[in-house]
Amino acid sequence: MEKHITIGIAGHVDHGKTALVRCLTNVDTDRLREEKRRGLSIESGVAQLILPSRKHIALIDVPGHVDFLKNAIRGLSVVDMAILVVAADDGVMPQTREHLDILDLFGVKGGFVVLNKADLVDNSIIELAELEIRDAVCGTFLEGKPIVSFSAVDRRGLADVQRNIEMESEILAGKNLAAPFRLWIDQVRGFPGFGTVATGTIVSGTVERDDILHLLPLEQETRVRFLEVHHRKVQQAVAGERVGINLRDISLKGVSRGMALAEPKSVRPGYLLNAGVRVLKNASQALKNRQKVKLYIGTSVTNALVVIMEKNQLEPGENGLVQFRLTNHVSALPGDPLVVCLLNIQTVIGGGHVLEISREKYRQVKAPVTLPYLRALQEQNFERIIEHFFNNNPGRLIASGELARHTGLPDATLVAKLEAGVKNGELLYFEGKGFFGTTHYRILKKQLPEIVEKILLQNPFKVVANHEEIKNRLASFLDEAPFQGMLAELCTEGKLIKSGGGFQIRNLLVKIPDEQEKLIALLLDYARDSGFVPFSADIFCEIQRGVFSKKEVQRLLDYLYAQKRLIRLNNGRFLSPQAIEEIKERVRDIVERKGILSIVDSKEFLGYGRTIAISVLEYLDTIRFTRRVEGGRVLKS
Repeated sequence: MEKHITIGIAGHVDHGKTALVRCLTNVDTDRLREEKRRGLSIESGVAQLILPSRKHIALIDVPGHVDFLKNAIRGLSVVDMAILVVAADDGVMPQTREHLDILDLFGVKGGFVVLNKADLVDNSIIELAELEIRDAVCGTFLEGKPIVSFSAVDRRGLADVQRNIEMESEILAGKNLAAPFRLWIDQVRGFPGFGTVATGTIVSGTVERDDILHLLPLEQETRVRFLEVHHRKVQQAVAGERVGINLRDISLKGVSRGMALAEPKSVRPGYLLNAGVRVLKNASQALKNRQKVKLYIGTSVTNALVVIMEKNQLEPGENGLVQFRLTNHVSALPGDPLVVCLLNIQTVIGGGHVLEISREKYRQVKAPVTLPYLRALQEQNFERIIEHFFNNNPGRLIASGELARHTGLPDATLVAKLEAGVKNGELLYFEGKGFFGTTHYRILKKQLPEIVEKILLQNPFKVVANHEEIKNRLASFLDEAPFQGMLAELCTEGKLIKSGGGFQIRNLLVKIPDEQEKLIALLLDYARDSGFVPFSADIFCEIQRGVFSKKEVQRLLDYLYAQKRLIRLNNGRFLSPQAIEEIKERVRDIVERKGILSIVDSKEFLGYGRTIAISVLEYLDTIRFTRRVEGGRVLKS
C-alpha cells in the first residue's frame, strides 16, 4: 500500500513558509480574512503536494508568530518530517529555535532546511546564515541535513526543494497501517444536508465508509457517512492521509478540535499519564514538582499538574519520570509524544512520551513497583516490560493485544516475546484466552489445597468447599481459566477430590463436637426406627418435645445427607439408606408380579397412602430406578 507522508513547514514569522507552500502547490494556505489583513498565519494551513514522481504529500504550514504557538504545536503534532524555513536576511530567530525544539520533542526524524529570501542577500550572507543554521540544528534531527537556498520571488532552488522532499520521504517509515484506526481532530465544519465533518491526519490504521467509530473522550458512537481526502471523495483512507469524515448522529456543537476518532475499544481516555519527560537545555526555568503546566498531545491541549516521581524538580537539560494529572480526559496512548508549556507564558519548556495511561495516582510508597516498569518502557526492554506487567497484574490473563495497547509496543514483537516465554517455561498459555505467569500460577496452586482444608476444618458439617468460596479466599481477581487449570491438575494429582459440586481433601478427618455427635446418633437411630416413614426436622423436634433447636437439627440432617448417611426426598424429608433399599426390593417384587406399580399399591408396600408415598416414588424416578408410564410406574430398563 502507498506510504503517505505529512510534512510540517516550520519557522519564524515572516520567513516565507506560506510563500514556499504556494510555490510548491499553487495553494495559498492563509485562507482566513484576519490572516489576509495581518499578512501572517494564525491557523495551520494544509495543502496537497504532488511530486514529479506522482507521490502525494500533505504540507502543514504552521503559524510562526509566538502569539499562535498553540496552533503551531497542534499542527506539528502529526508530521512525519519537517522543512525548517529560515529567512536569509533575518537568520535564526526565537520561533526558529522553538519550532525546532517542538519538532525534536515530537520525535520527527526526517527533513531539511530551506534558506529563504536568497534573492535579498549576497553569497557571503548566505554562507554566514548557513553557519548559524548548522550551529542551531546541532544535536537535533536536522543535524547534517541539507540546507537549500531558495527564493519565492525568482523560484531559485525550487527543484532542489522538491528533490530533497522526494529523497527524505523515501527513507521515512510512515505511520502504522496495521494498528487500530485513530485520528486527532484539528478542524470541524458543518455542511447543510450533510451535517458534521471532522478533519485531521490519520495517526494509525485505516477507515472506510460505514465504519463504526468512537468520538473520544466522550466515547460516543458514530458511523462514517463519507470520506474526503483533499476534496476528493474516497471509499477508504489510510494512516498518514488527511481526511474529512462526515459523522452520523454527531452535532456540530458536540465535537471540537482536540477530540479524537478511533476504532471502538482501542483507546481508553484517561486523565493520569505517566511519562518520560525532558526539560529543554534552553528552558527559561526548571520544571517543579506540583507545578501546573499546559500539556499538548495530538491536537489536544489541557492544563495539568506535574508530579515528579524521583526528585523535587527537573533542571534545564534533565530527564525524569513524571505523572501528569490532567484537568480533562485525553485520548492518548502509550508512545504518544507530548509537549509541555508554561501555564501563563507562550513558551515550550520540555516534552517527552506517554509511557502509561495510569489507573491510579502516583504515590511514593508505590515507587518500587511503578518506577522499574516505567524505566523498562522507556528503554523498550521487552523482557522486563513483560515481567513487570505480569507482576503488576497478578491473577489476570494477558493477551498480546492488551499488552500492546497498554505499552504502545508492536503487537507482533510482543507475541514473539510471549511465545518465547511459554517455550522457556516463564509463561503459560491458555488457548484463545491469554498468557499467565508460571511462577504466580505455581504459588497459587500450592496454596489452593490448604485453602480447601481450612474451609472444611472451619465448619465440621461442611462436606465440600465450593468453587466460589475457594476462589474468593485464594484470589478473587483470579481469571477463570488458570483457576480451573489448577483445580483440574490438583484433582489429577490426587490432592483434591471433586465431589457433589465442590472439592474435598482426601482422608481429611474433621472432628465434630461431642454434643453434635450425640445428636447425630439420635437422628440416625430415629431414621432407622422410622422405617419407611419419611421425617423432617419439625417432626423430630416435636417428638423430642423441643429439647433441640430446629435449626441445629436441620443443619445436621443436611450434613448427614451430604455424607450419604441419609436420603433426602424431593419434599425435603429424610429416610435411611437401608429403608430405600428395602423399598426398592418391594417395588421390584410388585412390578414383577403385576407388570406395573400403581399409586394405590403404596398402601400395600409402604403402609401409607398417596400423600406421603408420592415423594418416595418421585425419588425412585430421580435415581432412575423407576420411570413413569400411563397408569403407574415400571422398572427403568
